[in-house]
Amino acid sequence: MARVFISYSRQDESFARRLAEALSDMGADVWIDIEDIPAGMKWSSAIQQGLDEGELLIVLISPDSMASRNVEDEWQYYLDHAKPVVPVLLEPARIHFQLNRLQYIDFHAQSFDIAINKLYAELRRKGLSLTPPVPPSETASLPDFDSLSPEEIDQVLAELQKRRQQFDTSAAVPYPPRPPVSGSGSRRTWLIAGGAGIVLLLLIGLGLTFSNLFGRSGTSTPGAPTQVVQDESPTATDPIPTATTQAATATPTVPPTLTPTEVAAGFDGNHPILKNADWSPVRRTLNGMEMVLVPTGRFMMGTTSSDIEALYADCELYIANCRGSRLFSDEGPPVDVRFNRPFWIGRFEVTNGQFGSAGNFAGNNIPRTNVTWNQAENFCQQQGLRLPTEAEWEYASRGPESLAYPWGDSFTDAVFNYCDRSCNLNVSWRDTAHNDGYAEPAPVGSLPQSVSWVGAHDMAGNVWEWTSTIYASSPGGSTEVAGNTTARRTLKGSSWNWILHEGRGAARAPHAENNPASPWYGFRCAKDFDPLDLP
Repeated sequence: MARVFISYSRQDESFARRLAEALSDMGADVWIDIEDIPAGMKWSSAIQQGLDEGELLIVLISPDSMASRNVEDEWQYYLDHAKPVVPVLLEPARIHFQLNRLQYIDFHAQSFDIAINKLYAELRRKGLSLTPPVPPSETASLPDFDSLSPEEIDQVLAELQKRRQQFDTSAAVPYPPRPPVSGSGSRRTWLIAGGAGIVLLLLIGLGLTFSNLFGRSGTSTPGAPTQVVQDESPTATDPIPTATTQAATATPTVPPTLTPTEVAAGFDGNHPILKNADWSPVRRTLNGMEMVLVPTGRFMMGTTSSDIEALYADCELYIANCRGSRLFSDEGPPVDVRFNRPFWIGRFEVTNGQFGSAGNFAGNNIPRTNVTWNQAENFCQQQGLRLPTEAEWEYASRGPESLAYPWGDSFTDAVFNYCDRSCNLNVSWRDTAHNDGYAEPAPVGSLPQSVSWVGAHDMAGNVWEWTSTIYASSPGGSTEVAGNTTARRTLKGSSWNWILHEGRGAARAPHAENNPASPWYGFRCAKDFDPLDLP
């Protein structure tokens, strides 16, 4: 039986209960702390036991939960141990940067019945064996107490007292209730139930008792039909063909075979990659897209003030008002970012051929341009993927050594596509001393000298790339606010039409997600890591 741990803020208890009941109906063994702890058992010990026995953690996202240290400790524990975490959105909130890269299930903008089917589909993708949610059925309503006779009220009270005696309100019981485990071994606690939980069960039972006692069911409204959704992705604004899901494809690099107690470097927070060269690229075709694995580790995101000053001094050789444009000012101060779980990022930018139509430039292997943030996000979701966060994108480009460019710390030659001698634009910042050979966007992967440490191509130049991150004036101020559809999003990587300085991994630019698209904006997709991705 699939074991699921629900992490939530006390203010969201009502929803947590409802979700636990729905998951239990699907066959999940749910752990959720409600109110009481069994006599003699410490709170921290009970939580630790639940965390260790769970296979997957669902974290409820709300302003209260994002401010809770206990909630953060719980989901962080799962990330540190490379165990799957699925966020569930209750209310828009500022999400912790380590959670914002995970695809959430939206219970805020849609009905519970629709969202629970999407959650079911996601849990199935995570490998949990569950039965589909049961469509809502008619339930008997409570009778009008004012219309009851004294004899009928006595019958209700007698039934209530009878059912109350079936429960021990001071003990912990599994969810849903099941017979106690016999023998001297300790019993696993998969619900710490309090008085409120008992009342809920009593009311459910009581609702059925009323109709049996009095032969009247009242008037009930049947719920809307529920469709079992296998794909949680919204529909893109442009017709976008969904790529056929493929089995993971073997690659030249095979992760080491592990013993049950051994963890390879780069696969959890306790074994990070410390140097770029310590990692050998791992490639897979996932959901029809070529992806490369980005291991665990940490890096300094952004640019120091001294380096920003040096960039302005050099940039003024190309753009007279470079300093006045504040071109690099939003890159600082640097932020220390840590990744406790690996993730996947596209090996290449999404092409016209994959997108199903051309943007501003023809050719199946040309990156798809003239795409809005919403179109990019929808395309990735339709493939079962997502856009990378700004921090993920920059880490995949720079690595734990925080390199300036994907290949190193200095520009040595025209190894990426920017506006140099071959650029077909009549602009003052053309670099006539170099020639990358491309007047416009190049076919993806055309300049392998610029490949990053994880094996991702074209992370410098070619086209700016959308990320999921809402833009702020510094890397540390950037946020992921779930459900926001009108914000300015951060772009990374620079473009074929722009200066060489912006090809650095720390370079960033804002653009409103609903504004008209651009001939120099494209994207690549990302994906949360699942151990099943590496057979």
